[in-house]
Amino acid sequence: MSIARALGNAISGLTATARGTEAVAANLANASTPGYARRDLIVSAQTAGGNAGGVRVDGVTRAVNASVLSESRLAEAARADATTRLDFATRIEEAIGIAGNTGSLGSALSDFQTALASAASRPDDEIRLTQVVDKAATLASRLNALSDEVQAARTEADQAIATDVATLNTALAQVADLNRKIAVLEADGSDPSSLYDQRQGIISEISKIVPVQEVTRAAGAVALFTAEGAVLLDGTRPTELSFTPAGQVTADRTAGTGLSMLTQNGVELTQSQMRLYAGGSLAANFAIRDELAPAAQSLLDDLALDLHDRLADPAVDPTISATSAGLFTDDGARASAATKTGLAGRISVNDAVVASEGGEAWRIRAGLGATTSGAVGDSALLVAMSGALSEASAAATGTAFSGKASLAARLASVETQISTARVNAQSEAAVRNSQADTITTRLTADGVDSDAEMQKLLQYEQAYAANARVIQAIQTMMDQILEI
Repeated sequence: MSIARALGNAISGLTATARGTEAVAANLANASTPGYARRDLIVSAQTAGGNAGGVRVDGVTRAVNASVLSESRLAEAARADATTRLDFATRIEEAIGIAGNTGSLGSALSDFQTALASAASRPDDEIRLTQVVDKAATLASRLNALSDEVQAARTEADQAIATDVATLNTALAQVADLNRKIAVLEADGSDPSSLYDQRQGIISEISKIVPVQEVTRAAGAVALFTAEGAVLLDGTRPTELSFTPAGQVTADRTAGTGLSMLTQNGVELTQSQMRLYAGGSLAANFAIRDELAPAAQSLLDDLALDLHDRLADPAVDPTISATSAGLFTDDGARASAATKTGLAGRISVNDAVVASEGGEAWRIRAGLGATTSGAVGDSALLVAMSGALSEASAAATGTAFSGKASLAARLASVETQISTARVNAQSEAAVRNSQADTITTRLTADGVDSDAEMQKLLQYEQAYAANARVIQAIQTMMDQILEI
């Protein structure tokens, strides 16, 4: 081998080790950077005239397991969906509270029944009558607060949808822009790895909002579709999504009636078309707003109607008619199954017994429609009210309740359904979290291994030293030749 060829081989070796060292440094510096893919230096033997001519650097590749990355994105979408649903279920369960605990709905009902029993034992005691009114007001207030909590959750879900849509539009525009930039660098023969990393991170964020499938296109570009086939980006312009938030959501507002649906390229999607975007936080927020929260509201409304009807019965209070308001009212009027939507948020105590509204507490004893206070020792109405709450009566028409049960049993049924929904949501979230964590571990295994990178760095150091010694030997030989 000639001195010139030996020198060329050594220089090519130094160049390769320098590039390799740069790749290792980049890997170690970005080991925990989201979306970063490990860099691997690709080299091959360089030949000149059929003879070995050193090392040729063929390029730097990104180590990405496409199938695992795709699974990871779908798993993260499922995690986001399950977590969002669990947060709502937990919120409603905590709002209702555990029976017996201070501030819970069950505690408010128990206190009201206890106050009725106490007043029935001493109907002449004005303080006990006032306590019945106060406990009834507390029970109504708890139902109001629960209804407000459900509607607040719907309002927040509606606002979260708007945020998700805005984030989605911004991210899709960024991916489209990166597609163009990557195509330019590919055409120039430059290394677009950093742009690939950036794009991968953005797509992973998109996948939390809606499950996404990535399809490779020419010139390094990608097309994006939802898992159910809706086009998000395929070409230079992404799909335009829009959504109009409602501001404040109330019980009477439903999808299509005061509440906006998702609009794709100017066309509002139907309920059936929304399945194209199922699976991520976007779909979960729509489910909360249009399905889960209304179902919880309906349970509360059924319970409020059952409470109302038990004490608005002329058989219980002979001083009222079949059309008169009882102890509990629908914002001052008699409630009905036809207008029960949102009743839990409107139910209140009849002004006839509320002192601050000009009422008299003695009507709890004498009757809501009584004109005189009657005999102070008459406990018949108080006993009848207490019995009406405890009686296993038939479910009110128009409610989801069935069979005969007391009001406490109806409440227990509502609490059970709410708790069951939370338990189911928690189980689903646990499964989704486990799946996502497992796939993330697999994805991380293909990422940067600090120990492996340090071994490579040691190998590059040894290669550098070997090539440097060759150059040093050539220098010594040249010096000796020149001294001759």
